[in-house]
Amino acid sequence: MATAATNAATRARAATRERRSSGRLTAPVCRRCETVDAPRGRPYAAAQPTGRHLLLICASRGRVAAHSLSRTEATLGVGERRRPLTADPMQTDQVARDDAHLRSLGIKPELRRTLGFLSNFAVAFSYISVSTGTFTNQAVAFGVGGPAVFWAWPLVILGQTFVALNFAELSSHFPVAGSIYQWSKRLSHKTLGWFTGWIYFWAGVVTVTAVAATVPLVLSTIQGWDLASPSPLGFLNMWQFVGLLTLLITTLINIEGVRLLALLNNIGVAAEILGMVVFALILLFFANHQSPAVLFDTSYTKDLAGGNYFAVFLVGMFMALFVVYGFDTAGTFGEETVDASRQAPRGVLSAIWLSGIVGAVFLLAVTLSFRDIGKVVETGQAAGFPIADTIKENLTFGLPGGATLGDLYLVMILVAVFVCTLAIQGATTRLMFSMGRDRRLPFGSAWGSVNSTFKTPANAAIAVGVLGALPLIVMGATASIYLAIAATGMIYLSYILCNFGVLIARTKGWPHRGAWFSLGSWGTIINVLALVWGTAMVINIGIWTSPIFGDFGNDLRNLWSNPFINTFLAFGTNSEGKPNILTGLPAWPVFETLVGLVVIVGLVYYLVAQRGREDRVEADIATGEAVIA
Repeated sequence: MATAATNAATRARAATRERRSSGRLTAPVCRRCETVDAPRGRPYAAAQPTGRHLLLICASRGRVAAHSLSRTEATLGVGERRRPLTADPMQTDQVARDDAHLRSLGIKPELRRTLGFLSNFAVAFSYISVSTGTFTNQAVAFGVGGPAVFWAWPLVILGQTFVALNFAELSSHFPVAGSIYQWSKRLSHKTLGWFTGWIYFWAGVVTVTAVAATVPLVLSTIQGWDLASPSPLGFLNMWQFVGLLTLLITTLINIEGVRLLALLNNIGVAAEILGMVVFALILLFFANHQSPAVLFDTSYTKDLAGGNYFAVFLVGMFMALFVVYGFDTAGTFGEETVDASRQAPRGVLSAIWLSGIVGAVFLLAVTLSFRDIGKVVETGQAAGFPIADTIKENLTFGLPGGATLGDLYLVMILVAVFVCTLAIQGATTRLMFSMGRDRRLPFGSAWGSVNSTFKTPANAAIAVGVLGALPLIVMGATASIYLAIAATGMIYLSYILCNFGVLIARTKGWPHRGAWFSLGSWGTIINVLALVWGTAMVINIGIWTSPIFGDFGNDLRNLWSNPFINTFLAFGTNSEGKPNILTGLPAWPVFETLVGLVVIVGLVYYLVAQRGREDRVEADIATGEAVIA
């Protein structure tokens, strides 16, 4: 046996030298199994990297030799094609270690691993997209809660930080596509993991639809378009047409490759951060019309909810809740990130904390720049855009071409909304890919495949684009944006399910080994706080009212109720001539209806097609052991 192994090692080294001399730079392969490029070729698979060496294992014949990595060689697993080779030997070694970690989790590395920390962070920051959320939803907060609703922002950032800390530790242990689906599946029961992924997937699809429908809304604000006018397609209006065009572009980008997606996200994030900070500073120094005391003034909406400002504040909190999620995206891009166990948790925490800082500075500056807060509240209750209005009103400095600084702000918003759509679709695509790879979705093998040219989950990207387009076509753009209300609640519900599963794992001793980011003895405490916070916010979003319960705020059943959040907005005025924003007619609970539909359909599918089915098991090509994929 020793002689056979020695002879095999000698043949492998000879084959490697032969390929180097001929200019063919491939991974070392077993001589008997021919070459990597041959139709029947079977490459060696890398086991545990040690320094500059890898222990090579032939997929067919077992252990062969220790091979010294050069800067021009890539480590390939069974069935993998050669990857673009890097001239950086340190990065080559790190990619090999990352891929070996994936194999130890039962996952074959297929996606192109090129993202660094900044790109990983940028995707998560774009998903959160402070400027998108404040532009589309701040009107609700100001209209309901007045200037004092500013404090909802730091409160939500604090609560979501507990969730982010928990997710950062998870992403350090499991930097894999699918984030909370994979984490729940691996640390709790497979049924809980499946429903976590199922609900999160549909929430992502609905969010893609809503954000794509926001792009034409911003364009109309800039250009003065009539969104109700017919489109070139005839049977759609311009709002639907531009939203669908946005989805087409983002789908093509997601198919083309993660490099282009990362480049556009990096540009968008730079523009968003720079733009929001610059506009905030300009407003603070040159358009400061209010004293800081206004941040504690609740008088502007005191008549709402029978004078119960606590209930009003909870309604206004939805603006921040609507924005601050999606930071786990840094983890779901882990399979495409170099040194993912370190960079993914950094991306998770950097995304939420920088979003918190930028958002707080911007909202503070905007609130203090309002000339007439009473008018701002009225604008918010009439579903207007008070932030855009005050910036255009205060920033009238002329730019070339007749534009103003206020117009430049709207352009920044347009860029942010577009890259937000791109990032959310990218994250949802990778969740679908992850569940499809495990055969946990209908036609799972199709969604779990990787395009051989672009090294992206192209089929999943197309599917998410098509699914996101359907509500725009069938329901229209306005209703599609309202669906984001339900999507927000569904995402928070998914986070609860994940945190619950992880907490159970912690009670059983997880984590059993260290990772680059660890909460240590604080893990269980932070996990509990994340679970309590998330549950409270789902209650805040989920309990709804209708006229049969009486007027808003006049009975204890309405203390935690958000009629605006859970029902379609009723325009017009009530019997007292006041805006009808809190009436919520017709009383259709959007969140409960959509999440109920998703859960019922999912339950039927799970019982018919998934119950009792074992996770797909494949051999770990690094160790030769059987692992759960």
